[in-house]
Formats: sequence, structure tokens, C-alpha cells
Amino acid sequence: METNKKRIVIVFVVLTAVFLILLGRAIFLQIFPDERIVKIAKKQYSGKIGLSPKRGDIFDRNGNPLAISMDFESLYADPTLITDKKTAAEILSKEIGLNYSDTLEKISSPGKRFVWLKHLMSPEEAKKLQPLFKKERGLRTIKEPKRVYPNNTLASHIIGFVDRDAKGMDGVERFYDEFIKNTNVEVKYEKDGKNRLIYSNGNMFLSGDSGNTVYLTIDSNLQYLVEKELKQTVENRNAQSGTVIVMNPKTGEILALANYPTYNPNEPGKSNGFNMRNRAISDLFEPGSIFKIFSAGLALKNHAIDLTTKIWGENGRLQLVGGRRPVTIKEAKGHDYGWMTVSELIAKSSNVGAAKLGLMVGENNFFEGVESFGFGNRTDIDLPGEINGIVNKKGGKVTLATAAFGQGISVTAVQVVKGYSIIANGGYDVVPHVVKRIVDEKGNEMQVSLSQKGDQIISTDLAKQLSNMLRSVVEEGTATATDIMGFELAGKTGTAQKASKGGYSADKYAVSFAGFFPASDPQYTMLVLIDEPKGAYFAAVVAVPLFRTIADAIIQNQSVTPKVMPKYEAKKTIQQTIRQEDKKTETVFKPHDPNIVPDLRGMSLRQALSVISNNWNDVNTYG
Repeated sequence: METNKKRIVIVFVVLTAVFLILLGRAIFLQIFPDERIVKIAKKQYSGKIGLSPKRGDIFDRNGNPLAISMDFESLYADPTLITDKKTAAEILSKEIGLNYSDTLEKISSPGKRFVWLKHLMSPEEAKKLQPLFKKERGLRTIKEPKRVYPNNTLASHIIGFVDRDAKGMDGVERFYDEFIKNTNVEVKYEKDGKNRLIYSNGNMFLSGDSGNTVYLTIDSNLQYLVEKELKQTVENRNAQSGTVIVMNPKTGEILALANYPTYNPNEPGKSNGFNMRNRAISDLFEPGSIFKIFSAGLALKNHAIDLTTKIWGENGRLQLVGGRRPVTIKEAKGHDYGWMTVSELIAKSSNVGAAKLGLMVGENNFFEGVESFGFGNRTDIDLPGEINGIVNKKGGKVTLATAAFGQGISVTAVQVVKGYSIIANGGYDVVPHVVKRIVDEKGNEMQVSLSQKGDQIISTDLAKQLSNMLRSVVEEGTATATDIMGFELAGKTGTAQKASKGGYSADKYAVSFAGFFPASDPQYTMLVLIDEPKGAYFAAVVAVPLFRTIADAIIQNQSVTPKVMPKYEAKKTIQQTIRQEDKKTETVFKPHDPNIVPDLRGMSLRQALSVISNNWNDVNTYG
């Protein structure tokens, strides 16, 4: 008997001790919870389902929506709660187009409590299923965000699009994906001891932050105008494609960028690769005559010529290589321009004159200068898919001469806009960009575009001289149809043969006009590029009218201050500069010792001849 009592006491003490230990442990865990145990517990009574992330909105510079996220109903099922699976599958197949066999298999899955049936149903589809939802508790919906582009094709090559999982696939959506997307969105729910979902609005909730808001540099009204006019030109000229870029030359802000054909980012699967490609930054073309202004700038910068230098036009034919395989550079339409100043060369668009400028500058100086203007390198625009372009430095004087008038060198449209902007803004480098600022959900600015001046590429005086030359093209050169009364437009036409096997095509051209306005204080740089127009193909009749139409609309709508200019004002400005240089040379250049060869570098032909002594009879001139 005593022994039994002792046993009972021992068992009681042991059980009491165990209970106290467990109680103490429970109290301890309540006060100092073990994270590992907490995770295990949560897993037992709760779960989560991943949803498409909700992306931040994209607006234009004025706050107009370009890309937004809207909530759509997504359909899921709890197979254990569906009473009539065959009927449910039939209705889902009929009303929202689901495959009957696949759907029946999903909602018949043994042991599963959650299966997706269809993501992002349209409002019409969700409405059709309301009667079925009343009959079957196991069919339910939850809201998921869907990316919507309310303006359809507008600015599609800038904005880009997202895939089914809301991941940025092109344009700003891709380049700034990490800023626009939010953290992963999840539906968190509770479940009972038998692993069944507890359907209660209070027990199911969304987690995840909203994405950041992006403001672009583009003006959607200007973008619409550009796209409309570009489409009309491409279709009227039966061209393969077209591109227009409008940029602020001082800040690098892209105000409009359009390619045609284009696509609808709401339905990217219905388009093709060509239409979806941002050809403004990813396609190359030979610039032709719009490149000649850079050759002129490099010749002046390197003192190979000055504004008074007369260049001989070689009767319209410059033979670079003789022999059995001669290479001859010819003027378009068989022109013979005779003697030309560099300004006249640009106004008349002389191939021979431009080729001679390249040869005067020399290979090293020329190609280094070309790269300083941004050719052969990415501009670092904040869009995916940009390519470098091609600056071929091999091939000797033939490559050098042809590159000087824009042949044998390949550029992108955005590179041309950057190059002309350097001239327009006084000679400073500039980085094209499409994002103005990024704002978080609290209104704090996370990123602001840098629109500061870059390195100085050419002097301000040289930039002004080149600007005057481009102004003379509009006043009396190849682009007189561009001129708008009371406004200073400056620019250059380009009609470039397209390369083909063994040479250049006789009937395929890339025609363009690049320029800026107002010339005295440029606010807009623009490039118009039309690829392979049919019929009349010269830039003066294809690209120039489109440039003028867009420029005129900008002037009318953007409060560009007019400056009434007398006709040929740019020509007078150039002539005044020439007279000033002549005056300078009268005091600077002195007669030399007739027995010593004088230093003629940097002088015009007239200046050089005035310095050379009459004792020198065997004098040869070039250019």
C-alpha cells in the first residue's frame, strides 16, 4: 500500500513538473517567440497566392495618362465545393471560351482547394458568370491589376508594353521596370484545421506596395500630331516606313518620337517585329547630305578652311582613283557648282565640295570629330535597343571622301538629332532622354532627369556659323519650301541612295530633313526620315513638307516667339563674318621674306596668294 502511494506521488510530481515546464515554455514563447516556430504555425493556418504586380502609372509631361493599371476579375475554383462539375465546365466553356476538357479536369482535381481558371476576365465575361456564381460556391473571383494603354498606339515605341506577368518587355516599361513595378502582390488567406479555406472578406487581403509614377518628357498632343502627319506622309508616298523625332536641343528632352508603321501595346501579339521595333534608335541608315554640315564644322574647327575659302567644284566630277577601277564622286543631277565657299557648298549640297572638305581635314581629325558629335556611339537615351551606328575608318581617301557627304557611314535617327542639337545649343553635348521624373506613392521624387550642359564639342562661334549656313539652306538652298514667314528655320535636306549588293540602289532612297528653330535661339530640333518613298523621292518634296507642317503646328501651339527677318538674313550674316575675317587678315598677315617658304596654314586661298612672294613661280593650289 505504501509503495502504491509513493508511485502515485512520483507520477503526480513528474506530471506536474512536465506541465509546469510546458506552461513555462508556452509563456516564454508568448513573450519571446521563436521565429522558426511562428513560421511553422502560420503555415498551418494561413496561405498565400501570387498575383500579377500592380505597376505604377505613366504620364506625359503634362500629367495626361499613357499607361495605367486597372483591376479586372480573375476566376479561380475550389474543386471540393463545386457540386455539378460537368455543368460548370460546360457553362465556363460557352460563356468565356475555356476549353471544356481542361476545365473539367481542373475542377475535378482531388484534394486541391485552389486552382486558377482564367486571369483578367473582361467586365462582360464576369457579368455572364454571375448566375453560375450563385449556384456554385466553389467558383469565385478576385481582382488582379491589368496594364492598359488608354491611347492605344500613341507613343507605343516610347512606352513599350508588358507581358502576361506584368513584366516590362520594351520601351520605358522595360528600361525602368525596377522603378515601375511594385513588390510582389499576394492574396493572403486563412484556413481551418482540415486545410480548408475560410471564405471571409476579413480573412483574405492583398499585400504589396504600389509602383512608382513615371512622368515622361513627351507632350501627348504634339506626339499625336506627329504620328498623324507621319502616317499620312508614309501612306501617301507609299513608303516602307518613317520616323520623326522632336527634341529640346538644350535639355535633351524628347518631346515627340514616332515611327510608322506602329503597333498597339494593348495587343502586342497581333503585331510583327518590324512594326514593334523602335527604328528611331535601332535601325541604321546612311545620312547623305544632312551629314555635310558636320564635315563643314570639322573643316572650320581644324582650320582646314575658313568662311572665305573658295573650293573648286571640279566641273561636277571628282576622280579619287584612276586606273582600271576608277572611283569618281559626282554631283546630283549633273550639277556643276564652280567655285564655292563652305556656306555655298552647304546651301547647294555639293557632294564634290563635301568630299574635298573631308580630304582637307584628314582621316584622324575627321573621324575623331565625327565621333565627338555622337556618331558611332550610343547616345545613352533611356530606352532599350539602341545601337552604336557604324563609322568605318578603313578604306583610305575613298572612305574619307564619301563619309564626308554622308555615304558609307551608318547612323541612327536619334544620333542625327543629337548632332544637330549640338549645333543648335551653342556647341554642347546633350543626352536625349524620355523620362522627366519618377515619383513614389508618397509624392517624393526618386529620380529627376539631368538636363545639364555636357562637354563643349565645338565653340559657340562655330556653332553660330554652322547655324547660319543651315539657315541659308532654308532661305535660298534645297529647302526653301520649309521656310515659314516670320520664323527662323534652319536645316538641311538629305536624299541618300540605299546600299545594295555590289553598290547602291538606283531606285531606293532614304530621304530626310534635319533642322531646328527658331534659329536665333533654338527650342526644337527635329528630324524627319522617310524610307523608300515611291515616285518623287527627293527630300525637298517628301521630307521638307512634313517638317514644315509639324514646325508650323508647334509654332502656332507652343507660343514660339516670331522674329521677322528680312529675306536672306542668314546670307548677310555670313557675308558680314567673311568681311570681318578679311579685315582681320589685312592686319595680321604680313609680307614674308621672299627666300623663305611662308606658313600658310589656316589661310584662305586669297590670303595665301597675297602672302606668297612674286618670286615663287611654281605654285599649285588644291581646292
